[in-house]
Amino acid sequence: MKKVPLFIPSFILLLLLAACMGVGGESFDPKVEQEKATEVINSVLTSFEDQERLAEGKTRDEANPIAWEKLKKKNTKAISNDLIEEDQRRLLYLLTTNKAEDLANGGTKTNLLFSQDTKNKNVSFKETTKSYTFDIERSGFDHKLITLEKQEGVWKIVTVLDPE
Repeated sequence: MKKVPLFIPSFILLLLLAACMGVGGESFDPKVEQEKATEVINSVLTSFEDQERLAEGKTRDEANPIAWEKLKKKNTKAISNDLIEEDQRRLLYLLTTNKAEDLANGGTKTNLLFSQDTKNKNVSFKETTKSYTFDIERSGFDHKLITLEKQEGVWKIVTVLDPE
């Protein structure tokens, strides 16, 4: 008889532990998640028409924030709001082409154009953080490492690094 009252709290505790550990919940399948993360990267890489003008300004520094806002707006579900300014610059550099135009007054105007010649060379998976790093290359020479992590159920770009 004394075993029954002890059994009920033990059973409730076991249920709570199982719920906290995610038993019966969604499991992480690296292959499936890699496909989803790759879709995100590919959608960012092709989110504009090739050589579409993203921004123009008197200098590249003036055009950069305008181009970044267009990229971010178009890819709002893929680009993290926490992406630091240096990472933003790296991603812009990788995804855009700079075309300068001489002005009639002797100055120069810069245009940032979207480039679809950026390719995904390799993908690596980091087990501890469950993140994917894509080795992206533009024009056969310029490449960066872009890391995606799942945030609130959506894969987002969280870092853009120069390879070491």
